[in-house]
Amino acid sequence: MPRIQDSRAPGRVSTARQLERQRAILRAAARLGAEHGLERVQMSEVAQSAGVALGTLYRYYPSKNHLFAAVLDGAVRELPHPAAVPGDPVTGATEFLSRAIGELLRHPLLARAMMVSMNAVRAEGHALPHDPSSPETASAAAALVTDQVMPERILTAAGITNPADEDHRLARLLEQCVYGILTWTIAGRLTIDQALADVHRACELLLAPWRSAR
Repeated sequence: MPRIQDSRAPGRVSTARQLERQRAILRAAARLGAEHGLERVQMSEVAQSAGVALGTLYRYYPSKNHLFAAVLDGAVRELPHPAAVPGDPVTGATEFLSRAIGELLRHPLLARAMMVSMNAVRAEGHALPHDPSSPETASAAAALVTDQVMPERILTAAGITNPADEDHRLARLLEQCVYGILTWTIAGRLTIDQALADVHRACELLLAPWRSAR
């Protein structure tokens, strides 16, 4: 009988061993999600592939949605950083987000699993663990970090090192727009080329104040 998935928040990692287990779980989930998609991946398969007990998996991720939302959070964190500070902030943000779209959509089944799961977790109002790779946050209270990480990555890509409140707001608005573009693309409503063109246009419109300021 399949285990009933509860609605509690994910557990925290507090030791190096737990951290390695969590990383193994996320790697296994990403690989299986890319191969089979959200519906066909079983939590027992993820646990077996990661080399952990099923109870350990459910301790960190009480549902499959929590699991793949965490995979998305990790994917956002691992997006490549710009090689240098851009001469134009809008161009810098556009190039970063174009690479991000291409990377996240490289495995369509996994992209859909991540986006559907993040929607579900947001609807539940639950949180994801902080970045497990950071010792400072490994034992901190859980927080929904993806919505915070992407705007910060946008600001960095644009070369804005001392952002004001309005800069944070613009980056947040752009993140929300890109999230919508990704959602439409995985639903088959946009091609990748259309998604990239929409990202470019969104950057030009929303980030025009950054160009004017420079």
